[in-house]
Amino acid sequence: MILLLGPEDMNGLVTIKEAVDAMEQGLKDWANNPELAALRRRVHAPSGARVTVHQGAPASAGVTGLLTHCEQVVIHPEGYQTYSVRGRPVRVIYNANNSELLAITIGEVRVQELPEVNNVAVVPTACATAVGVKWLARKNSRRIGILGSRGQAKCQLAACKAILPTLEEARVYSPTPENRTRFAAEMTELLDMEVRPVTSAREAVKNADVLISVTNSNVPTFDGNWLAPGVHLCSIVSSNIGLKRGGFVKQMRREVDDTTLRRADIIVCNSKDQEKLDEPAVLWEPIQRGVISWDKVWDFQELLSGKVAGRTSDQQISFFKNNAFWGVGDQVIGALLYRRALERGLGTQLPIDGAEYRER
Repeated sequence: MILLLGPEDMNGLVTIKEAVDAMEQGLKDWANNPELAALRRRVHAPSGARVTVHQGAPASAGVTGLLTHCEQVVIHPEGYQTYSVRGRPVRVIYNANNSELLAITIGEVRVQELPEVNNVAVVPTACATAVGVKWLARKNSRRIGILGSRGQAKCQLAACKAILPTLEEARVYSPTPENRTRFAAEMTELLDMEVRPVTSAREAVKNADVLISVTNSNVPTFDGNWLAPGVHLCSIVSSNIGLKRGGFVKQMRREVDDTTLRRADIIVCNSKDQEKLDEPAVLWEPIQRGVISWDKVWDFQELLSGKVAGRTSDQQISFFKNNAFWGVGDQVIGALLYRRALERGLGTQLPIDGAEYRER
């Protein structure tokens, strides 16, 4: 039997903290065995359809499989990116011990705290950010700045609060006053912390202990000179070279400037190999221009395995580039969804054997 889980079956099955912990466990598995994950791959159709595949085989969860999603990418004249259509993502989960197909999930994961948020890969993206916060931010961090106010930003803030309970105040900036005001009101009630809208990016950055930029911008969203000593910051913009080679964009997207890279004492991404494959504008292009070198960049494999120390001073500026290498952690989230659905009798049991063939 194969378990089929639809959007309503998965709605609220896990909390954001459970999802963050699952992501961290998957990334730790990969840090100790680099063969347990593959780089994220994307294919761009001439029509603008983009399909993405994330793979992983987290040893601790006993599963292996993939998540795939497809969007109709629209590049606006100003350079920012939106999606006119988002196909439902599909997660395939196999039993890693005998290769039988266990489950297929259709739809975005919606955590208990934010059942209405279902942006593209919103939960695993936020979870990877939160893992970076846990390992790189100061443990006594109290203030967080958020640049952006849509669904991705909500999930990012919720994940950071879940992993860093010392946070007491958030400041949010986005260009549209109504959006940032609504965001602040909703997240204040949800997280039981003060979330207030501010009128400029600089105000959101000022005195922030943690700064998350979660926008669809194709230009830097803040000035690196604004950053206070000790801040941890993250950017989630993750364009890949296929957009440029396919003629969809003339320049790659970036949310941080060269000053930020120069000032950062610690720079970490999910995977340096992912960065080299995608050739994005955030790290890869500045490295080609000599702004920084690869010697200054670490990744989760080095950080989570203990090969590098991470933050060693409260005065250091740390930067985490979330470059979307998280398929191995998503499979741990998938395993959690599968087990919980079985416990609660959710989903549809397909009368199909999970094995195409078994040796007799």
